[in-house]
Amino acid sequence: MEEYKNVQTKSEETQNVSIRDIIDFVWHLRWWIVGCGLLALFLGFFYVRMQTPVFSRTSWIMLNRDDGSTGSGELTMLSQLTGTRVRKKIDNEIFILRSPTLMSKVVEELNLNSRYYSYNLPAGDQKLRIFRWIFPKKLVEFYKDSPIEMVVIGDHLLPSSMLPQYIRMEIKADDEGDGFIVRKLVMNKSKFSIKGKFNFGDTLSVGHMRLCINTTELGKVEGDRRYLCTWTTPFRAAEKFLSNFTAEVQGDKRSNIYINNLCDVVMLTLEDNKAQRASDILNSLVIACNEDSKDYNNITSINTIKFIDERLKDISRELVDAESDVKEYQSRHSVVDFDSQAGASVTADMSYKNQLTEVKVQKRILSMIEDYLREDNTGEYRVIPANIGVSDAGLNNIIGRYNELVSERNRMIANSSATNPRVLSMTPSIEDGIKSIKLSVTQLLSAYSIREKELEKTLEQSQSRMSSMPAQQYAIQQLSRRVDIIEPLYQMLQQKREEAQIAMYVQSDNFRVIEAAFGSAIPIKPSPMRIYLIALILGCCMPPLIVWLRNVLRTKVENKKDLEDNVDAPIIATLLHNSGEADRLLERQDRDAFAEAFRMLRSNLRYLPETKVVQVTSSFPGEGKSYISSNLAVSLSHLEKKVLLVGMDFRKPILRKFFPKVKYDNQRNVISYLLGNTDDLAGLPHKSGVDANLDIVFSGPVPPNPTELLSLAKVKDFVDYYRKKYDYIVIDTTPFLPVPDSMLVNQYVDATLYVVRAGSTDLKVLKEIQNSVVGKAKRVNLILNDVDL
Repeated sequence: MEEYKNVQTKSEETQNVSIRDIIDFVWHLRWWIVGCGLLALFLGFFYVRMQTPVFSRTSWIMLNRDDGSTGSGELTMLSQLTGTRVRKKIDNEIFILRSPTLMSKVVEELNLNSRYYSYNLPAGDQKLRIFRWIFPKKLVEFYKDSPIEMVVIGDHLLPSSMLPQYIRMEIKADDEGDGFIVRKLVMNKSKFSIKGKFNFGDTLSVGHMRLCINTTELGKVEGDRRYLCTWTTPFRAAEKFLSNFTAEVQGDKRSNIYINNLCDVVMLTLEDNKAQRASDILNSLVIACNEDSKDYNNITSINTIKFIDERLKDISRELVDAESDVKEYQSRHSVVDFDSQAGASVTADMSYKNQLTEVKVQKRILSMIEDYLREDNTGEYRVIPANIGVSDAGLNNIIGRYNELVSERNRMIANSSATNPRVLSMTPSIEDGIKSIKLSVTQLLSAYSIREKELEKTLEQSQSRMSSMPAQQYAIQQLSRRVDIIEPLYQMLQQKREEAQIAMYVQSDNFRVIEAAFGSAIPIKPSPMRIYLIALILGCCMPPLIVWLRNVLRTKVENKKDLEDNVDAPIIATLLHNSGEADRLLERQDRDAFAEAFRMLRSNLRYLPETKVVQVTSSFPGEGKSYISSNLAVSLSHLEKKVLLVGMDFRKPILRKFFPKVKYDNQRNVISYLLGNTDDLAGLPHKSGVDANLDIVFSGPVPPNPTELLSLAKVKDFVDYYRKKYDYIVIDTTPFLPVPDSMLVNQYVDATLYVVRAGSTDLKVLKEIQNSVVGKAKRVNLILNDVDL
């Protein structure tokens, strides 16, 4: 239980320290955070002022389900129950609403492929240079209030592929606003230079194009103002508007209306920098869609009228000929009306004659349809005239369904292409419809032929009974029978033609507008508060983020935490950066941070038990080990202790530069002793000239074999001798990692002071210290040198 409490307490302390570190870190950067936050707010304000506001407009429309289909009742009911047919139709209509072809019609109607701008300053007087310097020029677009217009005239003899797809012209009005100069002109990607002054209304010839800049009555041209005119093809402008246009089916998800595909309300949304233009586009788009739907739905009626008109010409000619024959016979033979005389006989035959007439009319109509189908050799599917008098309900249903499929296919092709997957999926159904119509017509013609023969046989029997009638009366009846056959057909076709014309004008709209385009007067983009908030957050986070990234990406040691996280050894001292002389030595009267740091190192060293001989080393040269060795020895001598500073860096000895007052004897050094040039250990030390308690034994000249010399047993005799003579011995040795010299000396010392220099020692070296030094060298203590606060 006690262990658990200790672990919990340690965890809480670590958490508190982490939070405190974060607070200290942020507090240390507080002025940077405030400054960057204010700068970000200013940049956000500048960004908002320079952005063009974008408005959103929405319109709700409802699909008219009364599609006038003539399919069977069972299939219609099934499709309404499942919603598949409604869903398919509304998907097709949304596809058409989003088609560039339909949007191009709206663009041409509203002249949206020509756009006009002026260069304005977002704030302040244009004549103030300070605003010209702070705020760059900003484009402000006109809509229905442009003081100028650009008329683009292309060469009609050239194909459209050779004409430019995009024109951009920048002009500058003169001081009076009566003329202008062309500053820039770009067609597609080609730049043109036009020099000279022009009056409004002049025509500029550029390549194969002619451009004319006119003034309008919608606004006044301001003097010394720059204007921008752009023109593009309607199709390209339509694609740009469609990129900000959405059409979605709406529904109440709580009642599963949308899930069941029974909702037919569509929400149209358009984003544009001009609110009125967005409203005009949405409203005009619905009107164009309804007109487009009517045009395609009227194809059946138009083809029917055309078909009837062609047949009426032939039938009218036949009827005139038949009536002329009757009149000519009556005039030539002075024939009177035989109806009163032969009333009884004619009444008896009337029933058969009416039936025979009806059969012949139906055969004639079916023959017309058969001829119409036979004439269709163009490879395209055409609408078959409907409601022209066919009495068979089944054939009428088949023709109606076929016409519906053909109309829908033609409409899809007009807004996409013949290779569209939806178009291709309809072809098998259309082919099956043609086969069904041909089969039905053939069967009906066969049936009517049999019925005609039966009726003619019956009439022949009746006529034989009338053989006693006068020959003239009989001839008149023969001629009148031809008129009786043709005249009903003529009247019926006239009636069907009127019905088709009426159907064209009573066509209902495909969409009914529930709510015309509406929206807020507040732009949706940019959102000032959101931008200010994001700018403030980014600005305040930028300084900590930069510092954090710097810490993540840095490769050098900078603070104690780097040592604590990577090396399992105590840190005995942290020495601050010395901005003074590089070879400065501590003096007794010094009270600055430099002196106090070495006094702290001295105090911590004294608390190490049984520490008399201290080795000072580092990883690589230049980390300050000789500097620290010298000042540590001086600091220890201030305690009135006898201190010996020994130089055992045989590869790059630099102790002499810290003690320029020493009268150096070239024969009194460590090298001379190890080489056997002298055995007088008592005579090796030099007086430091800094403090009476400090002596120095210099390393001597650089030997050719330093490692072999340090491997001699005389090194141990050297250390043991002076251990008895001095209170402290500070040994400055070679860097630890490159060569084994320091490890050879380390076996004779009591503690190791390992110097790590901030800003110089690589972080990767700390792992080498942990793996190669800690645990192998004696009582390793770290010194962090040259820390910059």
